[in-house]
Amino acid sequence: MRVPPRAVRRLLIDPLFVPVAVAVAALCVVVTVLGLAGAPLNRRLRLSRVTALGAVYLVAEAAVIVAGFGLWLVRPLLRSRWERTHLALLRGMLTLLVAAAGKLTRFRLTVREPPAGTFECAGRPVLVASRHAGAGDSFALVHLVLNRYRRTPRVVLLASLQLDPGIDILLGRLGACFLRSDGADPTAVARVNALASRLTGRDALVIFPEGANFTARRRRRVIVGLRRRGQNRRARVAEDLTHVLPPRPAGVLAALDAGTVAGTAVVAHTGLDRLTSLSQIWRALPLAVPMEVRWWWFPADELPAAGGERADWLTMHWAVVDAWIDAHGPTGPQPAQA
Repeated sequence: MRVPPRAVRRLLIDPLFVPVAVAVAALCVVVTVLGLAGAPLNRRLRLSRVTALGAVYLVAEAAVIVAGFGLWLVRPLLRSRWERTHLALLRGMLTLLVAAAGKLTRFRLTVREPPAGTFECAGRPVLVASRHAGAGDSFALVHLVLNRYRRTPRVVLLASLQLDPGIDILLGRLGACFLRSDGADPTAVARVNALASRLTGRDALVIFPEGANFTARRRRRVIVGLRRRGQNRRARVAEDLTHVLPPRPAGVLAALDAGTVAGTAVVAHTGLDRLTSLSQIWRALPLAVPMEVRWWWFPADELPAAGGERADWLTMHWAVVDAWIDAHGPTGPQPAQA
């Protein structure tokens, strides 16, 4: 999907989004109340849970647009506080959404903490390379990086997410790198490298090497595409990976080539994996299992020197991620819930 220019998003889409979001949020509240009236017949209250969470999200988005416009107006007065103010706004939004998801859908995070010192590298940024699967996993990861580990997230993500005003405004103003999903941007590698080169102090560059949210259908499509393009080695790798897509190494290599990061955290998670469609999310509510997160930490001086060896290193550890998910994820098909 082609993303409108920034001027169009700020002057047309965002102002229209606010009243529409508020109106739809109000409708969601009405539907939530009506859904509660049917509690004796449906104790899972799926409709009320979904619409209540939708109302919270829409109100948060509208608040970010209004606050973002206000901050833009007073930018000359903020000076060095510009970024700090947006970090506080992002922190508040993520805290609200995670708390609301917990209350309304029973979303929970179980984190196997990274090794001691992973996020305490004095004065040095870190690279966070995470799998991408399930509903809301990227929100949860950025929430952890920002609120638990007190790092400033500099995120590499899909350009189409600029259609979400909250992501567009907050992450965009915090230096996010928005890339096309089809790999057709010839400047993508240079832009990731430039972003990594600007990292300082308490920054964390967050990247999703798979380039897209994992689904079984997408995995099959990737394998067919690799075969069609004659990339048989990568196709064989993809066939061996059952829970993740084969990593695209270019972004990670570009970030490492900048030479700024103290190390790389590879992140696996499970629990939301099977929630890849609206029907699956609907049947799973309220959530029965938590999102379980696992970190591996690799100091920069322990990584291969450069180039192909680093690409092989990433592929090897993506296989470790796949094996960990196989051992810790739900076994067998998810039972249908009444």
